[in-house]
Amino acid sequence: MLALEGRQLGNYDVIRRIRVGGMGAVYEGRQRTAFGRRVAIKVILGNYADDPEMRRRFAREARIVARLHHPHILPLIEFGDEQGLLYLVMPFIEGGTLTSYLRRSLPDLSDVAAVFLQLLDAVEYAHDEGLIHRDIKSSNVLLEQRRSGPPYAYLADFGLVRTSRQAEFEQAGISIPLDQVPGTPHYMAPEQTRGIVTPLTDIYALGVLLYQMLVGELPYEDADEVRVIKMHLYASIPSPSEHDASIPVELGEVVRTAMAKRAEDRFGSVAQLREAFLAAIDRPVATVNEDVLSVEEVVASPGRPISLPLTPSPPLPPEPFELPALLESPESPVPILIPRRSRRTAAPVPMRVKRPTTKTTKVLRERRKRFALSVVAAIVVPLLLLILLIMPRVLGVSFFPAGFPLFGASPVATVSITPQSKTLQDTYLLTASPQASGVDLVLRIIPDRVESTTSSGSSTIATTGTQSTPGAQASGLVFFDNSGKTPVSVTEGTTFTTNSGIQISLTQTVMVEPRQDGQDGIASATAVAISAGAAGNISAYALNTSCCGGKVTASNPEPFTSGVDASVVHVVTQADLDGVKNTLGAKLQQQALQQLQKQLYANEVLAGKPTYTMKVSSNNPVGAQANQVKVQVSLSATVAVYNDETARQVAAQLLSKQAMQTLDNNANDYQLSGTPSAATPVVEQQGPDGKVYLSVAVHELWVYHFSSLQLVLWRQSIKGLVPAVALAYLNSQTGVAAVHISLPFGSDHLPPSVDNIKIDLVNE
Repeated sequence: MLALEGRQLGNYDVIRRIRVGGMGAVYEGRQRTAFGRRVAIKVILGNYADDPEMRRRFAREARIVARLHHPHILPLIEFGDEQGLLYLVMPFIEGGTLTSYLRRSLPDLSDVAAVFLQLLDAVEYAHDEGLIHRDIKSSNVLLEQRRSGPPYAYLADFGLVRTSRQAEFEQAGISIPLDQVPGTPHYMAPEQTRGIVTPLTDIYALGVLLYQMLVGELPYEDADEVRVIKMHLYASIPSPSEHDASIPVELGEVVRTAMAKRAEDRFGSVAQLREAFLAAIDRPVATVNEDVLSVEEVVASPGRPISLPLTPSPPLPPEPFELPALLESPESPVPILIPRRSRRTAAPVPMRVKRPTTKTTKVLRERRKRFALSVVAAIVVPLLLLILLIMPRVLGVSFFPAGFPLFGASPVATVSITPQSKTLQDTYLLTASPQASGVDLVLRIIPDRVESTTSSGSSTIATTGTQSTPGAQASGLVFFDNSGKTPVSVTEGTTFTTNSGIQISLTQTVMVEPRQDGQDGIASATAVAISAGAAGNISAYALNTSCCGGKVTASNPEPFTSGVDASVVHVVTQADLDGVKNTLGAKLQQQALQQLQKQLYANEVLAGKPTYTMKVSSNNPVGAQANQVKVQVSLSATVAVYNDETARQVAAQLLSKQAMQTLDNNANDYQLSGTPSAATPVVEQQGPDGKVYLSVAVHELWVYHFSSLQLVLWRQSIKGLVPAVALAYLNSQTGVAAVHISLPFGSDHLPPSVDNIKIDLVNE
C-alpha cells in the first residue's frame, strides 16, 4: 500500500493512518492554513486509485456531502486531486466510531436514545434531500465525546448513496451474487440482494443498529458473509428483550418492525420509526411480581427508594420455598433482585427463595406493608409535584409567587434564537493566461505559465524485415582453336560440359578460321553457366574439350565469375522504428512528466496532460539491408501550469462579491460563517499560447448577525411576558429563523429581571 505519512496533500500534512479498508484508507492530517487544525483525510489506494469508475464514485461522494448541511452529518472541508491521488478532507472526530465505543462499554438506555435520535434526524434529512445512504452501520457513525451528557453523533461515508430518483429507474428484481452485493452484509435489508434500494432499506439498517446499541452484538453474526446475508433473508428476527430482559419489550418490537423481512411491513418513514421509538422508551413502569426476585441483589431499607425492574420477570413454578435467613431477623432489610444489563448475559437468571416459616410470616407481612407504602410514596409525591407544576400552565393558577425558584432551581430563562442563514453557491469560469501579470477579478483572469522539458533515449534492435535475392549465372569467355583446313561455325546456345560436370552455354555465334600459314585459327565467344549459383564460378581450364568434328578445341583460359546463389536477407522496416518509438516514447513521457512536476511551485498544478512531440532517427534508413538497427528517440513536452489555490480564492471572492448583491437589502447584516468551500478547479478547455479555461464550484454559508444592542433591547422587551407573547415578538424580528424558550423550573412566564434572561444564538 502507498505510504502517505509525512507527505503533503494540497494544503494538508499527512500525520498518521487511522484505519484502512478494502478500497482506501483514512489518515489524520493537519491543515496548514488553519493553524494546524486536525482533519481526517480519506483517500482511495491501490488499483482502485486508477479505476475510472472508483474515481467517479469518489468524486460523486464529495459532491453529495458538499450539498448536505446537517448538524449530525459529517461535513466536507475540501475535495482535492494531488498528482492523480483523490482525497476528501473532513473534520477530525476525537471519539472514534460507534463500533469502538460499543466495544468499550454498553451504553445506558438514555445514551442509546440520545445517539439514536441524532442518527434518525440525519437519515431523515438525507431522505428529505432525495438520498438513500445504503451503508448505515456502526463504523460509519462517529462520536464526539462531551464533558457531560451523551456523545454527539455524526453520520459519515456517503460512498454508496443513491438518489431516490436513481432507485426508481434502476432495474430491480434481478438477483445479484451474494458475494457481490454492494453494502455491508451485517446491516443489509433482504431486498437489497435483488437490486432494490428504497428509503426503507435505510430503515432496516437503523433497526439492526438499534439492536446492536441495545445488546452490544449484531442480530446475525457469522464468519461467512454470504451466510450472514442468508440469515437476513430467511432467519427469524431476534428481539433485544429476549437477549436481555432489562430491555423493554416495546423497544424489542420497534427493532422487529424496523427489521421486517418485507419492506411494506416496516415503518413507512423515519418519522414513524422515531414516533415508535419515543413511545417505547416512555412506557409506564411495570408492576413487581412478589413471587419473583431475580438477578442482582439490592438491599432496601425503610425510607430508601428502590429501583424497580422495567420488565417483570417470568414467575417461578409454584413449588414450596423457604425465606432466606436474611429475613428471619426483624432488623434485616428486604432483598430486592434487579435485572442487570450485560453484553455477556443473554437473560436475567432467576433466583429462587424459600417460603417464610410460621415464625417469620408476620415479619414478612410488616416488611411488605412498609415496602408497599414506600412505593406508593415514591409514586404519589412526584405526581403531586407534577400536578402543582402543570396547573399554572393548564388552568392559569399558580401556587408559587412569580419567579419563585423551586428546590434551588436556577431562576434564569434561556432564549435560544436561530439566526436566518443562506447558502450561496455558484460555478465560475476563470481564464488562466501567461500574459496576465496578476489577478483581475473583473475579467476573472489569473496568471499561469508554460513549462517545457526534453528527454531522449536510444535502443538497438534486430531488424524484422526480410528480402529475397535471386541467384546469378556465372559468365566468362570460351576460346576456340581450329587445327583443321576448313572454317568452323559454333552457334549461339552450343552447350559444353566442364571437367566438374558444370554445363555452360554460348551466348553468341562465333566463326573459327582454319589453320593457315602454320597457325591454327583462333576465336573467342562469351558463355554463361546454365544453372545460376556460385557453382558456376568454374576455375581456369575447367573446360578443355574438342568439338565440331574433332579439329576444334574449346577451353576457358580464365575462370568464370559473378555466379551467386539465391538467398533471404534482413532489412530495416518502418515497423522497427515505430516499435522503438512506442516503447521508448512511453518511458520518455513519464520522465518528462516527472521533470515537469519537479518544476512546479507551491500550490501549482498541471493544466491537463502535457503536449508531447517526438523525433525518430536511425543509423540505417528504411529498406537498407542490415541485421540490426539503432533507433534514437527525442521527446519534448510542453504544458500550462496554474496556481490551484489562487483559482479557489478568486472563486470565493467572486461569490462573496455576489453575496452582497443577492442578500436582499440586508447584505450588511449578514456575515460569512466559516470559510468558503471551493472544489478542485476543472479544466474545461485549453486555448492557444498557454491559455486555460477553468470552472470552479464554490459555496458559502451566510448567517444573519445580531448586534449586542439588539440583544439588550430584546431582553428588555420580553421580560415578564408569557412565552407565547415573547415568541410572537421575537419571531417577528428581522433575521430570526426560529426561537425556543426554556423557562425556570415551576414558572409560566419569563423573569421580570433582564439579568435572569439569557439569550443564546444557535449556529451563528
